[in-house]
Amino acid sequence: MLTFSGELAFGHQVERFVVPEGTQNISMTGTTVKQGFLYAYLYDAKQQLRTAILWVKPEKQVVISQDMASLGGIAGELHAGEWELHIYNLEGEGRNHKPMQYQAEIAFDIATEAVASAIAVPTTASLNAANQIEFDYSKIKSPESRWFRGDLHAHTVLSDGHNTLEAATEIIERQQLDFMFLTEHNICHPALPESDRTLILPGVEVTTDKGHFNVHGPLAGLAMRNADYSSEALIHQGLAIAGNISINHPMMKPWHWHYADMPLASVDTMELCCDPTWSTSPASTESALEVLSAMWNCGHRIYAVGGSDSHLEPHERNPKATEPSIYGDPSTFVFSHGLSGEGILAGLRQGHVYLERRCGLAVSINNGSVLPGQDVAEGELIYHLCVSDKSNPYFAECVADGEVIARCQISPEGVEFGVGMRHHNWVRIDIRRGDLASMAADEKGEFEGVINPVFNGLQAVFAQPSVSTWGELMETMEENGN
Repeated sequence: MLTFSGELAFGHQVERFVVPEGTQNISMTGTTVKQGFLYAYLYDAKQQLRTAILWVKPEKQVVISQDMASLGGIAGELHAGEWELHIYNLEGEGRNHKPMQYQAEIAFDIATEAVASAIAVPTTASLNAANQIEFDYSKIKSPESRWFRGDLHAHTVLSDGHNTLEAATEIIERQQLDFMFLTEHNICHPALPESDRTLILPGVEVTTDKGHFNVHGPLAGLAMRNADYSSEALIHQGLAIAGNISINHPMMKPWHWHYADMPLASVDTMELCCDPTWSTSPASTESALEVLSAMWNCGHRIYAVGGSDSHLEPHERNPKATEPSIYGDPSTFVFSHGLSGEGILAGLRQGHVYLERRCGLAVSINNGSVLPGQDVAEGELIYHLCVSDKSNPYFAECVADGEVIARCQISPEGVEFGVGMRHHNWVRIDIRRGDLASMAADEKGEFEGVINPVFNGLQAVFAQPSVSTWGELMETMEENGN
């Protein structure tokens, strides 16, 4: 058995060791000495990625062999020769560094029984030797053309979540989700569980000191072997692995987005509502709504999505929370022609999306002939909205070009109202909890969901957006008093 220990401030460290001929199994156990994050990437003698995992307390073990691997590991031939364990501390850029201590053990020739006890559930995707993701995004799980309900942001024990893959699968099936993206911090899940009900899709949360963003449906994982670990470099590496690019919790400090040079043309969606049971989430959601309004007013079609960002087991609670932070709260609904990775990703990029927490919202625009995200020029819109939750009152707020132009209570039978687009650039619908008859005129009501905008593409701003980067957008908002 080999042991390693050390201390690492912001940056990168490499531990090297030799794997002898005839090795059948390798076990790596690692942990941080104190609470904190360290990323561990293990490469074999041919420089192929074999393990990617986030070390936290308590310790985590990864076991790999020719044919099998536990969570975080990639099965394959155990090449004899020098292997490299790359360790990164990615927190502390631009501020006082927080050195993190680590301890690790590497053991060879583990008994077959021990390996079997650690093997992950059957998988639907993997990383090949070139760190490319082998996943069939075209495979159709359901042929229907309809709204599919899912979660775009979730964690497991592979990074800093508390649920195992098996537990996560059980939870999302109980939540009746149609699709789920597993988005671990700077790690693309090398082994996705199979589910009879839910399409489980690969993702990665690119996590830096300048903000986080999800890549949904990446074509590769981050290439971390001797990588430039600066925030800017990781951001641009994340943008280069394709998929749907989605800025996470943009206004939720200290994890807010503040990379000023982010090109808005590279962004597809933005997480409007993130883990609504977190204490600062409601205020952050309202601020993110203002940012989205500013984006659309500046001519960018970047769409609102939700994400549970759940890290907890169902019985656990965030500080001061009275309800669970659980996969599927909020839910993002995507209209797709069939439940497949390709269909969900296309729906996200086209803005055929709405999100809600728990009201059971159903949406129809012009009897289904118009979807959120579409361009209707100066046409007329007829919205029909209804909710399945009858225990709470809800109302719809019609927002045009950033201004509320109408509010109407959603009755048990639903509500129908019309909007003309001739004098508007865009129109979205916010769903809020509350009874308008008993609310003050300036009372907002609690956020429940958003239906993404319909656009008047004849407006010149959509041909040539007035800002190109996140920093320029923030400057525009400040100039306008937002």
